[in-house]
Amino acid sequence: MRTGPIRTLVALDEGISSESISASLPGDAEISLVGVVEGLDAASRALEDTICDVLVIACRGYSERVLFLVESAVRQQPTRPVIILSDGSPNGFVRRVFEVGADDIVMLPQSKDHIRFAIQKALARKEGTALHGGRGLGHLVVVLGPKGGTGKTLTSTNLAVALQQAGLSTVIVDLDLQFGDVALCMGLPPGRTVHDLLVSEGALDLEKLNSYLVEHESGVKALLAPSRPDYASAISVEAVRDVYGLLRTEYDVIVVDTPPGFTPEVIASIDMSTDIVMVGMLDSLSLKNTKLGLETLDLMGYREDKIKIVLNRAQTKVGITASDVTAVIGREPDVFVPSDREIPVTVNEGVPIMTSLPQSDAAKAFRKLASFYVPTDTALAANGDEELATASPRGRRVFGRRDH
Repeated sequence: MRTGPIRTLVALDEGISSESISASLPGDAEISLVGVVEGLDAASRALEDTICDVLVIACRGYSERVLFLVESAVRQQPTRPVIILSDGSPNGFVRRVFEVGADDIVMLPQSKDHIRFAIQKALARKEGTALHGGRGLGHLVVVLGPKGGTGKTLTSTNLAVALQQAGLSTVIVDLDLQFGDVALCMGLPPGRTVHDLLVSEGALDLEKLNSYLVEHESGVKALLAPSRPDYASAISVEAVRDVYGLLRTEYDVIVVDTPPGFTPEVIASIDMSTDIVMVGMLDSLSLKNTKLGLETLDLMGYREDKIKIVLNRAQTKVGITASDVTAVIGREPDVFVPSDREIPVTVNEGVPIMTSLPQSDAAKAFRKLASFYVPTDTALAANGDEELATASPRGRRVFGRRDH
């Protein structure tokens, strides 16, 4: 438990005046400024000689010098948060600063209270993850299915609800930008979409992003697909990456429902993901495409142990056995979702089976899938009867913790 003020070192990039930044920073009993260093080279030297709890870097916008300092500061002391203050256009900067290890980016101008909260939140997250071995960024679970109609959206929505029920703050992103059905499957009313978010005025930050999320009755928040197919062209791969970077700083798990195939947006999602769920069905065409999808991930260098395979309609009698499935795709599926006539009913009604029939075999299968992302102290029971909870580093009750 922290008892003293948060010792904060501030580094100023070229073109940033110490007077303007000092006026924006809190300096009180909670935040102690141990130094304001002009020039990033000088900041690198100061980090070696100054004891600080948080590094704050102020810059005009995209800067390779800033990225280099962030990377070196994280390498020097991984448990010390790095926060970026920027008064320039993001232009892909958000994604890059998170990739090199920054914990938050705040677009100026902001109030002192807002910056104080960003510093406190980043440190609290780091201190929590230092105790439990995590990185402090949420899981990004990308649900794939090279062939349409395999049940990707069914899997994505029920996985998101299962994770939320396990105590993890969860967001589902509908990346099927032309024909997304997450809203229909979850019974969410038409509202703000990812298109509305990305064409709106002003910089993209977490506060703005949160205002465009729609909340499901389960507590899952959703970033919905555009309302019209032609709106998809307004959404760039860079913007998608920026959205993921921001969401991972705030939520425990982000579930991404994807369109069929390996589109540029899907490839970008795979690149940023921590985990993949590959969804197939018990028919020869689907299994062939599942095998091709797994081979594509292998060519991309994706770790096999981070890929879970879900087989939908697993009890359908079509002349293909479980051993046949293993022989075709090269490994045994991790989760078998049984055929259930209630599943299409729940889809048509817009009510995930996790909430409408939580004790059904299908719900148990989705609960088992969720358990892979709720490690390690106690497992999420596949039958939903055993609920041993531990305290989450973010103050919620969860069945375990992230391991990376």
